[in-house]
Amino acid sequence: MCGVPPKNRRRFSLRSGFALLPFFSVLLLVATAAAFLPRSVTPDAEPLMCRAIRQPFVHEVSVRGELESAVNANVRCEVRSRSFWTTILEVVPEGTRVEPGDFLVRLDSSGLELELHEQKLLCDRSEWSLIYARNYYETCANAARLYEQGEYRLARQAAEMALLLAENRESQARRFYENSRVLTQQGYITPKQLEADQFDLQAAVMRLEAARLRLDILETCTRPKRLKRIEGALNSSKAGLASAEFWHQTNLKRLAEIQEQIDKCVICAPVAGKVVLAHLHHDDHSHRIEPGARVWQKQVLVRLPDPAHMQARVLVEESKVGLVRAGLPVTMRLEAFPGVELPGEVVRVHEYPEPEDWYGSGIKKYEAIVRIEKSLAGLKPGMTAELTILIQRLENELQVPCQAVLARGDKDYCLRVENGRWEAREVTVGPSNDTRVVIRSGLEDGDEIVLSAATHGDKVELPEMDESSSSGFLLASNDPRPTPASGAE
Repeated sequence: MCGVPPKNRRRFSLRSGFALLPFFSVLLLVATAAAFLPRSVTPDAEPLMCRAIRQPFVHEVSVRGELESAVNANVRCEVRSRSFWTTILEVVPEGTRVEPGDFLVRLDSSGLELELHEQKLLCDRSEWSLIYARNYYETCANAARLYEQGEYRLARQAAEMALLLAENRESQARRFYENSRVLTQQGYITPKQLEADQFDLQAAVMRLEAARLRLDILETCTRPKRLKRIEGALNSSKAGLASAEFWHQTNLKRLAEIQEQIDKCVICAPVAGKVVLAHLHHDDHSHRIEPGARVWQKQVLVRLPDPAHMQARVLVEESKVGLVRAGLPVTMRLEAFPGVELPGEVVRVHEYPEPEDWYGSGIKKYEAIVRIEKSLAGLKPGMTAELTILIQRLENELQVPCQAVLARGDKDYCLRVENGRWEAREVTVGPSNDTRVVIRSGLEDGDEIVLSAATHGDKVELPEMDESSSSGFLLASNDPRPTPASGAE
């Protein structure tokens, strides 16, 4: 037992605790700082090393894509509706094997049938107008002939006869007047009788002049005026006939179009294939083609892919699209068939990037098409595929990790440490695959070099860079093109 009294023992414990508090605080700070300091790194620590190894060099690009048919028939809605939408009444089940001419989709044609009935009424009305216009034109076309051979001839004969009678009466009246004047001189008749015969002669002369005037008016005024009026009516009836024909032909054309639209409401398969129903995107949701759904003109309703000819559609990022070109071999793995690899070949790479959605990542991507050289039973459009595109393959090349190469200006260096002495050795680099780079000269197989050259670049003397040269430490070139001394498979 302790010899200190209990009261004094308690007082002694409190004072001792307060006295040791600064000591424990300093100890805690030191422990915390030691926990965050790198324990294995010291200023004189040895750098991590790696070896230059001669082995096959493979440069590959991995992308994801989905399968589609290389021979793919898209069946679209060809119906133009007044309300822009057309409702689906019936659709063939997905996965059905169809032959050319087999039924696929039935669309609602009730609105078109009502429009067809209205159009038939318009066609009947335009046909009646066309018949009336044609009859009126034929009447006007015959009016000139009928006038020349009928009315005009009768009027001219009447005028000529009136002129002949007037000339005869004028001749008789003149003879009577001459005789009367002789008889008056001889005293046989009175002057009053001579005056009456003179009046008859003047009346006969005036009637002769009127007959001549009527014949002249018929030839110079009445006939041309009547012919001009007939010609105007003929031209008017001709224009009316052309308008009636155009209106009727337009109505008939529209009637045929409506009938064609009704016929298109029943969609049949253009080629043989297995039915794949398309997706509809509207009203903030997506669903497959189904009865009751609304579709619009030119929208894809059914796809008929040919499973015997499949291909993969992939999107290559802009940073890698320069490496991918037509003719490169491809190895393909499908999520639906684990462990199975399919050979393929890049067919084409599109020249322009794909349109980006407003919520996209901002990275441009280019579409590439890969042909599957050896098909597999059970392949379906839309399957996810992992593709490895072989950019370049070299059989026996000296290689080092990319971070072991230090770029200084237009030259490349690798760092070596021998007996504590640092050395920068100039090397000539070849193609790179983002992890390893080919060394053409400057190193031998098995040489040990510093792994992280950029970290230890200040421990060696390197030539000064020009102002035009790029500053800083750069990794080796990623140029995938083989040098003349080595070919790519």
